[in-house]
This record gives sequence, C-alpha cells and structure tokens, in this order.
Amino acid sequence: MFLKGKNALVTGSTSGIGLAIAQALAAEGANLVINGFGDSAAVERERAGLEHKSGGHAVYSDADLTKAEAIEAMMAEVTDKLGPIDILVNNAGMQHVAQVD
Repeated sequence: MFLKGKNALVTGSTSGIGLAIAQALAAEGANLVINGFGDSAAVERERAGLEHKSGGHAVYSDADLTKAEAIEAMMAEVTDKLGPIDILVNNAGMQHVAQVD
C-alpha cells in the first residue's frame, strides 16, 4: 500500500478505464475522489467499494468539467474533505455528437 495517505483525483471514473484506474489506486491505499456521471445508486456502490478497498476515504463529485465554476467548487470541496490532491488523472472525455448524413 505505497499510496497510503496520498489523495488521488480521477476524472471520468464512474465507469470504464477511469474506474479501473481508481480501483488500482485504491488497492495501493490512496484516498480517492471519483468524478463523472451515472446512476446515483451505482456510483455510490462504486464509491463505497473504493473506500473499503483503500482503507481510507473515497469522495464522489458530479462536477461538470466543461464548466470552470464547477471545477473550482469541486476542488474546494475536495480540499476541505481530504486536503490537497497528490495525484491527478485527467481521464474524462467529452463527446460531441452529430447526425451523420
């Protein structure tokens, strides 16, 4: 558990690659901030599982990363709850969809 006491923020981590990264960090003892969208019950199950796996804390933020004010609010909340972020994984993606003719 070489990351015990470290705080990690993984954007886009409520599913897929981001969740796998969060799980790997939790397995090494990191406190986590997961971020993304999804079914609230499923996200809570993942958050609780990460917290259990890490032996530390796991916090969820649904901040919309396309909005600067949402990012600032997320960082203020995270800093209040966990302290400064030691590890940042910018995994979130943005998808623009349009009809193909």
